[in-house]
Amino acid sequence: MAVAVVVVETSQLQNQESCDLLAILENMDLNQACIDSSVVQLTSLVKVEFWSELHEVNQAVLQTLERVERQRPRHCQDLLLAGDSGRGVRQIYPFPGQPDNVVRVYCDHTIDGGGWTVIQHRTNVTVREDFNRSWVEYQLGFGDMESEFWLGLDLLHALTSSTLQELRIDLADYEGEQRWAKYGVFYVGPPQDNYRLSVGRYTGDAGDGFAAKFHHGMQFSTHDADHDTDNEGSCGTRFGAGWWFGDCFRCNLNGLPYEGYQEQHSEVVAWSPWRGYHYSLRTTTMSIRPAF
Repeated sequence: MAVAVVVVETSQLQNQESCDLLAILENMDLNQACIDSSVVQLTSLVKVEFWSELHEVNQAVLQTLERVERQRPRHCQDLLLAGDSGRGVRQIYPFPGQPDNVVRVYCDHTIDGGGWTVIQHRTNVTVREDFNRSWVEYQLGFGDMESEFWLGLDLLHALTSSTLQELRIDLADYEGEQRWAKYGVFYVGPPQDNYRLSVGRYTGDAGDGFAAKFHHGMQFSTHDADHDTDNEGSCGTRFGAGWWFGDCFRCNLNGLPYEGYQEQHSEVVAWSPWRGYHYSLRTTTMSIRPAF
């Protein structure tokens, strides 16, 4: 192809604003690289008004996205305030700046004023969910939200990072008794810190299962990722669960699903301040909502 040289004077552009420069370049049989190079050079001649208008459009789009994000529920309490009721699986948008990133959660508006996002549930169904899972499975979550499940550490971090959260724990044994515990502070750290737990300000009638020495300030551990402070080995391996183990536990709601008192076992679904280290509870529910 013959080499063509095109010289476009600034005055010519100003006098021929309606000229289709791309069409001119294409009709001269220039290759795509030449066209791209010419377009880059010509953009410097575009009027300043164009960039000003583009900035205004961009700002309008950003404002629209922010308005849409504010209108979409970030958690179950937003759904409650919008008129939701009862309990069940719902959709929320918990990630700031990502208005289309939707996740499924289980909401409960029937207890303690409602607005609770359930993050863990155990119950004595016929086929029990296996909670002795790997590190990756605890990160991503597992189970059936209509039955037994763990929401996932990644989502827990996202939910507790958006605003200060409180935690409610509901417990039931095999003798028909029920207890509860509430914590005014609940935060799960980032994956880089192994989802370190911050929990405190206990109230309730079940006893303080998240005592500082055992759980507050502890990183999450599983059988294949040991981050506990116990000197005798892996708490996750010994007690068959993923949990915020310290030395090793005062509570372990992800333990093995025995029924009631187990003299020979302590790897149970345990809340020791209420039923001790050898009693496996019938149901447990962990739920969070914004504290304010």
